[in-house]
Amino acid sequence: MIDDILNALTKDGDGNVMLARPASLKDLENVQKRLREMGMPPLPKGYIDFLAKHNGYAFDGEEFFGTKKKPERGTDFVLNDIISANEEFIKRNKDSINDVNSYVFLGDGSESLYVYNTKNQRYEILDFTDRCEYGSFETFDALFAELVSEWV
Repeated sequence: MIDDILNALTKDGDGNVMLARPASLKDLENVQKRLREMGMPPLPKGYIDFLAKHNGYAFDGEEFFGTKKKPERGTDFVLNDIISANEEFIKRNKDSINDVNSYVFLGDGSESLYVYNTKNQRYEILDFTDRCEYGSFETFDALFAELVSEWV
């Protein structure tokens, strides 16, 4: 499903879609190890599958982090990495989100945060300001499709 969406986005020749090369097994293992060391849950399988094909994504203000920071050629934009993003997520939300360590921060948009909630095993959209949930999905594919549906 995600590949079909990405093909549709890039078919129009829109140079604004940023896709990173696939993550290596070593990259994925290193991220999982670092998350464990931070007391965080592991990446969910659906997101690992995404990273194995596309190690990060950015388009029209929506981002999904990869295993490494990735600068965009010709601009000042840098796609964040999962570890740095989760360190910042914990620091900023430890007082406002109960059990902040039960979430894995996967990406963000102009008004939203995209997380995996290990308590209910669902991908969620949280409001950027008050962190209230306003979208919940069983799979990463369903979350991704919801976020880019207006573009395809």
